[in-house]
Amino acid sequence: MKQQVDVIIVGARVAGASLAILLGEMGKKVLMLDKSSFPSDTLSTHHLSHLHYLKQLDVLDEVEATGLRKIKRMRTYIADSFIEGPRESYTLAPRRDHLDHVLINKAISYENVELLEGYQVISLLKKGMQGEVCGLEAVDKRGGKHTIKAPITVGADGKNSSVAKWVGAKKYGEYSTVRPVFYGYYFNVKPLMEPTTEIFLNEGRIGFLFPMEPGIDCLGLEVRPEEFNKFAKEPQSFEETYRQFYGMSDRLEEATLQGRIIGTPGVPNFFREAAGKGWALIGDAGHSKDPSTGLGINDALMQSSLLAKSIKAWDQGESWEGVMKEFQKRRDENLGPGYRLTLDYIQTRKPWSANESALFQAMAANPMVWNRVVQHLPDVLKQHSEETPELYGSVEYEAKNFGFHY
Repeated sequence: MKQQVDVIIVGARVAGASLAILLGEMGKKVLMLDKSSFPSDTLSTHHLSHLHYLKQLDVLDEVEATGLRKIKRMRTYIADSFIEGPRESYTLAPRRDHLDHVLINKAISYENVELLEGYQVISLLKKGMQGEVCGLEAVDKRGGKHTIKAPITVGADGKNSSVAKWVGAKKYGEYSTVRPVFYGYYFNVKPLMEPTTEIFLNEGRIGFLFPMEPGIDCLGLEVRPEEFNKFAKEPQSFEETYRQFYGMSDRLEEATLQGRIIGTPGVPNFFREAAGKGWALIGDAGHSKDPSTGLGINDALMQSSLLAKSIKAWDQGESWEGVMKEFQKRRDENLGPGYRLTLDYIQTRKPWSANESALFQAMAANPMVWNRVVQHLPDVLKQHSEETPELYGSVEYEAKNFGFHY
Protein backbone atom coordinates (compact mmCIF):
# COMPACT_ATOMS: atom_id res chain seq x y z
CA MET A 1 0.00 0.00 0.00
CA LYS A 2 1.21 3.50 -0.85
CA GLN A 3 -0.42 6.53 0.70
CA GLN A 4 0.10 10.28 0.73
CA VAL A 5 -1.03 12.42 3.67
CA ASP A 6 -0.22 15.82 5.16
CA VAL A 7 1.05 14.59 8.54
CA ILE A 8 2.06 11.15 9.80
CA ILE A 9 1.95 10.63 13.58
CA VAL A 10 3.82 7.64 15.00
CA GLY A 11 2.09 6.81 18.28
CA ALA A 12 -1.61 7.32 18.99
CA ARG A 13 -1.83 7.81 22.72
CA VAL A 14 -2.19 11.15 24.53
CA ALA A 15 0.43 13.13 22.62
CA GLY A 16 -0.29 11.69 19.20
CA ALA A 17 -4.07 11.56 19.44
CA SER A 18 -4.39 15.09 20.85
CA LEU A 19 -2.22 16.43 18.01
CA ALA A 20 -4.39 14.54 15.51
CA ILE A 21 -7.49 16.24 16.92
CA LEU A 22 -5.96 19.70 16.53
CA LEU A 23 -4.71 18.97 13.01
CA GLY A 24 -8.05 17.39 12.12
CA GLU A 25 -9.77 20.62 13.08
CA MET A 26 -7.37 22.44 10.74
CA GLY A 27 -8.41 20.20 7.84
CA LYS A 28 -5.11 18.35 7.62
CA LYS A 29 -5.08 14.82 6.22
CA VAL A 30 -3.56 12.91 9.12
CA LEU A 31 -2.53 9.29 9.54
CA MET A 32 -1.76 7.86 12.99
CA LEU A 33 0.07 4.55 13.33
CA ASP A 34 0.53 2.57 16.52
CA LYS A 35 1.89 -0.89 17.23
CA SER A 36 -0.80 -1.33 19.92
CA SER A 37 -4.53 -1.90 19.54
CA PHE A 38 -7.05 0.19 21.44
CA PRO A 39 -8.43 0.47 24.05
CA SER A 40 -5.35 -0.74 25.98
CA ASP A 41 -3.43 0.30 29.06
CA THR A 42 0.08 1.75 29.26
CA LEU A 43 2.55 2.85 31.93
CA SER A 44 1.36 6.24 33.16
CA THR A 45 1.51 8.91 35.86
CA HIS A 46 -2.34 9.11 35.74
CA HIS A 47 -2.40 12.59 37.29
CA LEU A 48 -4.27 15.04 35.03
CA SER A 49 -4.42 18.59 36.35
CA HIS A 50 -4.31 20.86 33.29
CA LEU A 51 -7.90 20.19 32.31
CA HIS A 52 -8.18 23.25 30.08
CA TYR A 53 -6.43 21.21 27.36
CA LEU A 54 -9.24 18.63 27.45
CA LYS A 55 -11.78 21.44 27.24
CA GLN A 56 -10.01 22.82 24.17
CA LEU A 57 -10.10 19.36 22.60
CA ASP A 58 -13.82 19.06 23.50
CA VAL A 59 -13.35 15.73 25.30
CA LEU A 60 -13.52 16.66 29.01
CA ASP A 61 -17.15 15.61 29.46
CA GLU A 62 -16.50 12.23 27.87
CA VAL A 63 -13.34 11.66 29.93
CA GLU A 64 -15.38 12.39 33.07
CA ALA A 65 -18.31 10.22 31.92
CA THR A 66 -17.07 7.11 33.77
CA GLY A 67 -17.68 8.96 37.03
CA LEU A 68 -14.10 10.01 37.74
CA ARG A 69 -13.85 11.61 41.16
CA LYS A 70 -12.89 15.27 41.18
CA ILE A 71 -9.80 15.56 43.37
CA LYS A 72 -9.74 18.88 45.21
CA ARG A 73 -7.30 18.21 48.05
CA MET A 74 -3.68 17.13 48.51
CA ARG A 75 -2.34 15.31 51.58
CA THR A 76 1.35 14.68 52.31
CA TYR A 77 2.35 12.16 54.98
CA ILE A 78 5.68 12.19 56.77
CA ALA A 79 5.82 9.03 58.86
CA ASP A 80 2.70 9.14 61.09
CA SER A 81 1.95 12.84 60.56
CA PHE A 82 0.40 14.60 57.62
CA ILE A 83 -0.24 18.04 56.12
CA GLU A 84 -3.29 18.61 53.96
CA GLY A 85 -4.66 21.48 51.94
CA PRO A 86 -7.16 22.35 49.20
CA ARG A 87 -6.34 22.85 45.53
CA GLU A 88 -7.75 25.80 43.64
CA SER A 89 -9.08 23.58 40.84
CA TYR A 90 -9.79 19.87 40.65
CA THR A 91 -7.64 17.16 39.09
CA LEU A 92 -8.56 13.77 37.63
CA ALA A 93 -6.85 10.37 37.59
CA PRO A 94 -8.19 8.52 34.53
CA ARG A 95 -7.14 5.07 33.47
CA ARG A 96 -5.12 5.29 30.30
CA ASP A 97 -7.16 2.76 28.35
CA HIS A 98 -10.13 5.11 28.80
CA LEU A 99 -8.34 8.44 28.28
CA ASP A 100 -6.47 7.31 25.17
CA HIS A 101 -9.61 5.73 23.70
CA VAL A 102 -11.60 8.97 24.14
CA LEU A 103 -8.88 11.01 22.45
CA ILE A 104 -8.51 8.54 19.58
CA ASN A 105 -12.26 8.42 18.95
CA LYS A 106 -12.39 12.21 18.85
CA ALA A 107 -9.48 12.30 16.40
CA ILE A 108 -10.93 9.76 13.97
CA SER A 109 -14.33 11.45 14.09
CA TYR A 110 -12.75 13.79 11.51
CA GLU A 111 -13.03 12.33 8.02
CA ASN A 112 -9.49 13.45 7.26
CA VAL A 113 -7.92 11.56 10.22
CA GLU A 114 -7.20 7.83 10.12
CA LEU A 115 -5.73 5.36 12.61
CA LEU A 116 -3.84 2.18 11.70
CA GLU A 117 -3.56 -0.14 14.71
CA GLY A 118 -1.00 -2.91 15.02
CA TYR A 119 1.43 -1.23 12.61
CA GLN A 120 5.15 -1.35 13.36
CA VAL A 121 7.20 1.45 11.78
CA ILE A 122 10.44 -0.02 10.41
CA SER A 123 12.17 2.97 8.76
CA LEU A 124 11.87 6.57 7.68
CA LEU A 125 11.93 7.76 4.09
CA LYS A 126 14.41 10.54 3.33
CA LYS A 127 15.22 12.69 0.32
CA GLY A 128 17.89 15.12 -0.79
CA MET A 129 21.44 15.70 0.33
CA GLN A 130 20.32 16.84 3.79
CA GLY A 131 18.19 13.77 4.44
CA GLU A 132 14.84 15.52 4.78
CA VAL A 133 12.23 13.11 6.18
CA CYS A 134 9.39 12.59 3.70
CA GLY A 135 7.51 9.61 5.14
CA LEU A 136 8.03 6.11 6.47
CA GLU A 137 7.69 2.39 5.92
CA ALA A 138 5.62 0.21 8.24
CA VAL A 139 4.61 -3.43 8.59
CA ASP A 140 1.09 -4.52 9.57
CA LYS A 141 0.09 -7.51 11.73
CA ARG A 142 0.17 -9.85 8.74
CA GLY A 143 3.60 -8.75 7.63
CA GLY A 144 2.39 -6.55 4.82
CA LYS A 145 4.69 -3.66 4.00
CA HIS A 146 3.32 -0.13 3.58
CA THR A 147 4.92 3.06 2.28
CA ILE A 148 3.39 6.32 3.47
CA LYS A 149 4.59 9.76 2.40
CA ALA A 150 4.06 13.11 4.07
CA PRO A 151 5.88 16.44 4.39
CA ILE A 152 5.73 16.11 8.20
CA THR A 153 6.39 13.01 10.31
CA VAL A 154 5.81 13.33 14.06
CA GLY A 155 7.31 10.97 16.61
CA ALA A 156 4.92 10.50 19.51
CA ASP A 157 6.34 7.06 20.20
CA GLY A 158 7.59 7.38 23.76
CA LYS A 159 10.86 7.83 25.58
CA ASN A 160 12.53 5.07 23.51
CA SER A 161 11.34 6.73 20.29
CA SER A 162 12.38 5.03 17.06
CA VAL A 163 11.71 8.24 15.16
CA ALA A 164 14.14 10.10 17.43
CA LYS A 165 16.74 7.39 16.90
CA TRP A 166 16.42 7.40 13.10
CA VAL A 167 16.70 11.19 12.79
CA GLY A 168 19.56 11.35 15.32
CA ALA A 169 17.76 13.73 17.71
CA LYS A 170 20.28 14.62 20.40
CA LYS A 171 19.50 14.60 24.11
CA TYR A 172 20.41 17.45 26.43
CA GLY A 173 19.85 18.33 30.08
CA GLU A 174 20.08 14.60 30.69
CA TYR A 175 20.00 13.05 34.16
CA SER A 176 20.19 9.33 34.86
CA THR A 177 17.26 7.16 35.92
CA VAL A 178 16.87 7.45 39.69
CA ARG A 179 13.92 5.50 41.08
CA PRO A 180 12.08 2.29 40.23
CA VAL A 181 8.30 2.75 40.02
CA PHE A 182 5.49 0.26 40.68
CA TYR A 183 1.72 0.73 40.71
CA GLY A 184 -1.56 -1.16 40.66
CA TYR A 185 -5.33 -0.58 40.61
CA TYR A 186 -7.19 -1.48 43.81
CA PHE A 187 -10.88 -1.95 44.49
CA ASN A 188 -12.51 -0.97 47.80
CA VAL A 189 -9.74 1.01 49.45
CA LYS A 190 -11.39 2.76 52.39
CA PRO A 191 -11.68 6.38 51.19
CA LEU A 192 -11.06 9.66 52.94
CA MET A 193 -13.95 12.05 53.50
CA GLU A 194 -13.17 13.88 50.23
CA PRO A 195 -11.28 12.70 47.11
CA THR A 196 -7.66 13.54 47.90
CA THR A 197 -4.32 12.90 46.25
CA GLU A 198 -2.17 11.30 48.95
CA ILE A 199 1.63 11.32 48.99
CA PHE A 200 3.56 9.22 51.52
CA LEU A 201 7.19 10.14 52.25
CA ASN A 202 8.58 7.29 54.29
CA GLU A 203 12.09 5.85 54.70
CA GLY A 204 13.29 7.24 51.37
CA ARG A 205 10.31 5.83 49.45
CA ILE A 206 7.44 7.77 47.91
CA GLY A 207 3.91 6.38 47.91
CA PHE A 208 1.06 7.74 45.78
CA LEU A 209 -2.68 7.24 46.07
CA PHE A 210 -4.83 8.64 43.27
CA PRO A 211 -8.64 8.35 43.57
CA MET A 212 -10.00 7.26 40.19
CA GLU A 213 -13.58 6.13 39.67
CA PRO A 214 -15.72 5.43 42.76
CA GLY A 215 -14.31 2.35 44.48
CA ILE A 216 -11.10 2.29 42.39
CA ASP A 217 -7.77 3.84 43.36
CA CYS A 218 -4.34 3.81 41.78
CA LEU A 219 -1.68 2.98 44.36
CA GLY A 220 1.92 3.68 43.40
CA LEU A 221 5.39 3.35 44.90
CA GLU A 222 8.76 4.81 44.05
CA VAL A 223 11.28 2.64 45.84
CA ARG A 224 15.01 2.79 46.40
CA PRO A 225 17.11 1.58 43.42
CA GLU A 226 18.49 -1.42 45.29
CA GLU A 227 14.91 -2.61 45.96
CA PHE A 228 13.86 -3.05 42.33
CA ASN A 229 14.67 -6.76 42.02
CA LYS A 230 12.85 -7.59 45.23
CA PHE A 231 9.67 -5.76 44.24
CA ALA A 232 9.81 -7.16 40.68
CA LYS A 233 10.24 -10.77 41.84
CA GLU A 234 7.99 -10.56 44.90
CA PRO A 235 4.83 -8.59 43.98
CA GLN A 236 3.48 -9.08 47.51
CA SER A 237 6.21 -6.69 48.69
CA PHE A 238 4.24 -3.84 47.15
CA GLU A 239 1.21 -4.29 49.37
CA GLU A 240 3.31 -5.20 52.42
CA THR A 241 5.15 -1.89 52.06
CA TYR A 242 1.98 0.08 51.45
CA ARG A 243 0.41 -1.29 54.61
CA GLN A 244 3.26 0.29 56.59
CA PHE A 245 2.12 3.78 55.61
CA TYR A 246 0.00 5.66 58.12
CA GLY A 247 -3.57 4.37 58.21
CA MET A 248 -3.20 2.10 55.17
CA SER A 249 -3.28 -1.25 56.94
CA ASP A 250 -6.86 -0.54 57.99
CA ARG A 251 -7.84 1.09 54.70
CA LEU A 252 -6.59 -1.89 52.67
CA GLU A 253 -8.36 -4.47 54.83
CA GLU A 254 -11.11 -5.18 52.25
CA ALA A 255 -9.20 -3.97 49.18
CA THR A 256 -8.38 -6.23 46.25
CA LEU A 257 -5.88 -5.78 43.43
CA GLN A 258 -7.30 -5.63 39.92
CA GLY A 259 -4.91 -7.22 37.46
CA ARG A 260 -1.26 -7.09 38.45
CA ILE A 261 1.36 -4.73 39.83
CA ILE A 262 3.10 -2.90 36.98
CA GLY A 263 6.72 -1.80 37.37
CA THR A 264 9.71 -0.24 35.66
CA PRO A 265 13.35 0.18 36.79
CA GLY A 266 12.87 3.92 36.38
CA VAL A 267 12.18 6.68 33.90
CA PRO A 268 15.01 8.59 32.19
CA ASN A 269 15.26 12.36 32.47
CA PHE A 270 16.08 14.36 29.32
CA PHE A 271 15.12 16.80 26.62
CA ARG A 272 15.60 15.90 22.96
CA GLU A 273 15.94 18.12 19.95
CA ALA A 274 12.34 18.92 19.12
CA ALA A 275 12.38 19.01 15.32
CA GLY A 276 14.36 18.95 12.10
CA LYS A 277 13.81 18.76 8.36
CA GLY A 278 10.43 17.08 7.90
CA TRP A 279 10.12 15.76 11.47
CA ALA A 280 9.14 16.71 15.02
CA LEU A 281 8.91 14.99 18.41
CA ILE A 282 6.25 15.34 21.11
CA GLY A 283 5.33 13.65 24.38
CA ASP A 284 7.95 11.46 26.03
CA ALA A 285 9.77 11.22 22.70
CA GLY A 286 10.79 14.87 23.12
CA HIS A 287 10.95 15.17 26.89
CA SER A 288 10.92 12.60 29.69
CA LYS A 289 11.23 12.89 33.46
CA ASP A 290 10.71 10.98 36.68
CA PRO A 291 6.97 10.46 37.35
CA SER A 292 7.13 11.57 40.99
CA THR A 293 5.68 15.00 40.17
CA GLY A 294 2.90 13.56 37.99
CA LEU A 295 3.31 15.89 35.00
CA GLY A 296 3.62 13.50 32.05
CA ILE A 297 0.07 13.66 30.64
CA ASN A 298 -0.12 17.42 31.07
CA ASP A 299 3.26 17.84 29.35
CA ALA A 300 2.12 15.75 26.39
CA LEU A 301 -1.04 17.81 25.87
CA MET A 302 0.91 21.06 26.09
CA GLN A 303 3.45 19.92 23.49
CA SER A 304 0.70 18.88 21.07
CA SER A 305 -0.92 22.27 21.41
CA LEU A 306 2.37 24.06 20.73
CA LEU A 307 3.22 21.90 17.72
CA ALA A 308 -0.23 22.37 16.16
CA LYS A 309 0.18 26.15 16.42
CA SER A 310 3.64 25.90 14.85
CA ILE A 311 2.33 23.84 11.93
CA LYS A 312 -0.41 26.42 11.41
CA ALA A 313 2.23 29.17 11.30
CA TRP A 314 4.14 27.15 8.70
CA ASP A 315 0.96 26.85 6.63
CA GLN A 316 0.67 30.63 6.74
CA GLY A 317 4.04 31.07 5.09
CA GLU A 318 6.64 31.10 7.86
CA SER A 319 9.73 28.95 7.33
CA TRP A 320 9.82 25.42 8.74
CA GLU A 321 13.17 26.07 10.39
CA GLY A 322 11.84 29.22 12.04
CA VAL A 323 8.61 27.75 13.42
CA MET A 324 10.38 24.63 14.69
CA LYS A 325 13.04 26.70 16.41
CA GLU A 326 10.27 28.65 18.12
CA PHE A 327 8.45 25.40 18.98
CA GLN A 328 11.49 24.02 20.78
CA LYS A 329 12.13 27.31 22.56
CA ARG A 330 8.55 27.56 23.85
CA ARG A 331 8.47 23.85 24.75
CA ASP A 332 11.62 24.18 26.86
CA GLU A 333 10.44 27.39 28.49
CA ASN A 334 7.19 25.72 29.50
CA LEU A 335 8.69 22.42 30.64
CA GLY A 336 11.93 23.71 32.16
CA PRO A 337 10.56 24.78 35.57
CA GLY A 338 8.77 21.46 36.14
CA TYR A 339 11.86 19.57 35.04
CA ARG A 340 14.12 21.41 37.47
CA LEU A 341 11.62 20.91 40.30
CA THR A 342 11.38 17.20 39.54
CA LEU A 343 15.15 16.71 39.48
CA ASP A 344 15.51 18.64 42.74
CA TYR A 345 12.76 16.51 44.31
CA ILE A 346 14.23 13.14 43.38
CA GLN A 347 17.82 14.17 44.14
CA THR A 348 16.99 15.40 47.65
CA ARG A 349 14.57 12.57 48.48
CA LYS A 350 16.25 10.44 51.16
CA PRO A 351 15.41 8.86 54.51
CA TRP A 352 15.32 11.34 57.37
CA SER A 353 17.43 10.72 60.41
CA ALA A 354 15.80 9.42 63.58
CA ASN A 355 16.20 12.85 65.19
CA GLU A 356 14.66 14.69 62.21
CA SER A 357 11.69 12.35 62.16
CA ALA A 358 11.16 12.53 65.94
CA LEU A 359 11.28 16.32 65.99
CA PHE A 360 8.85 16.60 63.11
CA GLN A 361 6.36 14.26 64.80
CA ALA A 362 6.52 16.40 67.94
CA MET A 363 6.14 19.64 65.98
CA ALA A 364 3.26 18.33 63.88
CA ALA A 365 1.22 17.63 67.01
CA ASN A 366 1.91 20.99 68.66
CA PRO A 367 -0.33 23.93 67.63
CA MET A 368 1.86 26.39 69.51
CA VAL A 369 4.70 25.53 67.14
CA TRP A 370 2.60 26.31 64.07
CA ASN A 371 1.30 29.49 65.62
CA ARG A 372 4.92 30.63 65.83
CA VAL A 373 6.31 29.07 62.63
CA VAL A 374 3.75 29.84 59.92
CA GLN A 375 4.68 33.53 59.65
CA HIS A 376 8.30 32.54 58.93
CA LEU A 377 7.63 29.74 56.43
CA PRO A 378 7.77 31.93 53.28
CA ASP A 379 11.27 33.15 54.17
CA VAL A 380 12.43 29.65 55.08
CA LEU A 381 11.16 28.29 51.77
CA LYS A 382 12.84 31.10 49.82
CA GLN A 383 16.11 30.47 51.59
CA HIS A 384 16.08 26.73 50.98
CA SER A 385 15.00 26.92 47.34
CA GLU A 386 17.66 29.34 46.10
CA GLU A 387 19.00 26.74 43.67
CA THR A 388 15.48 25.96 42.42
CA PRO A 389 13.56 29.24 42.67
CA GLU A 390 10.72 27.58 40.78
CA LEU A 391 9.78 25.86 44.04
CA TYR A 392 8.93 29.09 45.84
CA GLY A 393 7.47 30.49 42.62
CA SER A 394 5.07 27.56 42.25
CA VAL A 395 3.88 27.97 45.84
CA GLU A 396 3.41 31.71 45.39
CA TYR A 397 1.46 31.10 42.18
CA GLU A 398 -0.84 28.65 43.93
CA ALA A 399 -1.23 31.01 46.90
CA LYS A 400 -2.61 33.71 44.61
CA ASN A 401 -5.56 31.43 43.93
CA PHE A 402 -6.32 31.60 47.67
CA GLY A 403 -6.08 35.38 47.91
CA PHE A 404 -2.36 36.01 48.36
CA HIS A 405 -1.20 39.45 47.22
CA TYR A 406 1.84 41.65 47.71
